[in-house]
Amino acid sequence: MKSVIIIIDKAPYGWEDAFSGFYVAIACLNRDTDADVLLVGDGIYAALEDQNPGDGIKYPHVGELAYLIFPEGSMFVHQKSLNDRGILEEDLVEAAEVIDDEELYEIIKSKTGSTAFIRI
Repeated sequence: MKSVIIIIDKAPYGWEDAFSGFYVAIACLNRDTDADVLLVGDGIYAALEDQNPGDGIKYPHVGELAYLIFPEGSMFVHQKSLNDRGILEEDLVEAAEVIDDEELYEIIKSKTGSTAFIRI
């Protein structure tokens, strides 16, 4: 396995999936394994710039975790998922790379055979 793509499809608060996904990507990068995060469905909320998780849940701002994988890893955000939720690209953290279905296909195609795809 040369690389990992972590697929996150759940919203960041209320589930630990987004945090876990970013931490898995960080751990892979620390072990010299290429790692990228793909946000689809409600997972795209993890890429919002001005999140305020509040003091009650004691979690960091999920968008800030993106900067721990950047620039070695990428955070891909699915364009259709953004459109379906009425979110604009300018609402996202700077490290977010918005991709359409064709770009997603090309990423997956280029990594097939040497990449582990992990849905968290």
